[in-house]
Amino acid sequence: MAGTFEKLKRIKARLQGGAEAAVAVPFELNCECGGTVAGMRRKSWIESECPECCQTLFVLPANVYPATKRVPSEVLGGSFSDRLQAVVSELLPAKKKPSKKAAEKAVGAATAAPAVAVKRKPWFSLPHIDIVGFLKRTFTPFRLLMMAMTVVVGLTVYWMTYQRAVENAQQTWLKSPEEIEGLLNDSKMVELQQTLQTAVQAADLLQRDDPESRRIRNMLGETMAINSIASSELLTAFHNAYNDEGVLQETAASEIEDVCRSGTFLFDSYLTARPGLSDVYLAEFPATPGRHPIELVIPLPAVGDFLEAFEDGRAIFTVTIDQVAAPTIGTYEPWVLHVESTSFVLLTSLPHCERIGLTKDIDPTLEGILQRQRDFVEGSATWYARAETAVVEKPDSDDESP
Repeated sequence: MAGTFEKLKRIKARLQGGAEAAVAVPFELNCECGGTVAGMRRKSWIESECPECCQTLFVLPANVYPATKRVPSEVLGGSFSDRLQAVVSELLPAKKKPSKKAAEKAVGAATAAPAVAVKRKPWFSLPHIDIVGFLKRTFTPFRLLMMAMTVVVGLTVYWMTYQRAVENAQQTWLKSPEEIEGLLNDSKMVELQQTLQTAVQAADLLQRDDPESRRIRNMLGETMAINSIASSELLTAFHNAYNDEGVLQETAASEIEDVCRSGTFLFDSYLTARPGLSDVYLAEFPATPGRHPIELVIPLPAVGDFLEAFEDGRAIFTVTIDQVAAPTIGTYEPWVLHVESTSFVLLTSLPHCERIGLTKDIDPTLEGILQRQRDFVEGSATWYARAETAVVEKPDSDDESP
């Protein structure tokens, strides 16, 4: 009943040459993806969303002007008789008679001989992929907006976190000198290592490269070396490797290797370039037991910078030994101790030396040596990165001969 009433209202409005405001005007649009968007027009334009790809389509309002051949409208133009004829033709559509040509064609087809089926060769084609349409359906304006908002929020959170970390690093760096000095005076090496690690992390985050930051970085290496100092004496181990007649014992090699793996060793020695090998240096051993000399091999090119600064070559340093080459019994070959290049640390702090028994009472020149090594460490812009240029490959056995 409601549908009939709406039809009557629509017919009345069309006969009067206008459009009833209460009569709903339907619309049906085709989306690029192939979907259909349908609904009712309104007095003003509206946005409608495709149910297939969620693309937004704009729908114009109901047309209030008379219909033309190109633009349809609920409003009919012309005289009353023209409007009446249009309404009646909609209510009682006339049946179209077939044209004369179509009739003759149908008769000819009926009397013609039956057609023979022709087999077609199968053909193959690649599927057509609408990349542009796929991108439009995937990256809709709404999705792009959400993605942009997500990126902005993520960058904001990252920047706030980074700023907070920088502020904390600045506070840590400002208070670290006082804490380090107090721990040094109290000789609390374990706590000092933790404080130095925190200070170095703050310096890295702040990208500091100044004398103070270089000193802190080197002191961290000193502290780690002192905290891992070897429990056995290397010189005593070499003396025990020989019998009373000065002959090398059969178990000497294994015993020396065990001692070398026990920790870090402190040396007060003279550095020299090793003949025949560039960027590799030797440290003089304090004493030579038995009949075999001892070579402490340091594959660290940065030692050359130290020797250029100090011609006498004296250095107080700590190292760890990662390989031992023992001489053959009955020969005069040397002991060759290969130093792990990343473990080479120059000592600059008197409390560190005193912690392992090296005091200025024993060596009056100790403070002067430590001070010049400290000046070298603070003034060198490349010493902290010395391990990056270390000679990783160990020399061949042919090069280990004196």
